[in-house]
Amino acid sequence: MQVVPSISGYGQPSFTVLPLTKTRAFTATSYCEPTYRFLWHYHPEWEIVFTRNGCGTRHVGTSVEKFGPGDLAMLPGNVPHTWFSSTDQVGDTRCTVIHFLPQVWGDTFWKLPEIKDFHALCQSAQRGVRFSGKGSEEIGQRMEALAARDSASLEGFAELWSIFKLLTRLEVHSLHAVEEGKSDWQNARLDELLAWLESRLGEPVTQQEAAARVKMSPAAFSRWFKVNMGCVFNRYLNEIRVARVCSEIAHGKLSITEAAFQAGYNNLSNFNRRFLEVTGLTPKAFRLQIQQPDSRKARSS
Repeated sequence: MQVVPSISGYGQPSFTVLPLTKTRAFTATSYCEPTYRFLWHYHPEWEIVFTRNGCGTRHVGTSVEKFGPGDLAMLPGNVPHTWFSSTDQVGDTRCTVIHFLPQVWGDTFWKLPEIKDFHALCQSAQRGVRFSGKGSEEIGQRMEALAARDSASLEGFAELWSIFKLLTRLEVHSLHAVEEGKSDWQNARLDELLAWLESRLGEPVTQQEAAARVKMSPAAFSRWFKVNMGCVFNRYLNEIRVARVCSEIAHGKLSITEAAFQAGYNNLSNFNRRFLEVTGLTPKAFRLQIQQPDSRKARSS
């Protein structure tokens, strides 16, 4: 079994076994649970997740973002992740998840010209992506219908590829999950920069310093970073700092104030605003939720 590093610092992620993906082209499942609990885990399967109802924070690698009804995301295999419900959620969490193992279909399959658009999307999704656009709702409905069919059939496989085709037409926003090992799509300069930022979280870091690190002008760096990461530099820096604080809160080793200062926040008012902006919760509310796991149910996604 591959050991996946604890990217965001939440502790070693648990390995989740999804046995059906070893004998089927894909699985599609709809879930209805009271909430998502904080279940930091990974699996080799890729997954597409559509949220029909629910709100909270989506944690993928070093990415922490709010999610709500209509959220649509695709994650590559072996990236630690979890969805975590907010206390102000109304009604049950309802979502549909498709899991698939690209390697089951074989390397030759992925080189076929008929699937070049989806292959290109997968190559750009190695850090995880979320989608936006008016086609998201149609994809959600198709995923739900596919899950309701719950049978291994050629018709189901054809419908899966219809969903893949629709995904290629949506606007794509990169998440900043970090995966282990090298691959043909990796950007070595970007990976080196992200590792450097992780090592400097407790120190003041400016965009100008980051630009100099990769030998770019500030203006060129700003464009390059947004294209590769799907967000501006300061937003990314704030998210990974909040992720570090979430980690410390999850482990209960430090007080909220100590965790904030260790993550590079030297002003508590600013920290509270940034934490709320990223997670939708105050630090105290987040700590209260994560310390009460027994009241929440899990799902495998």
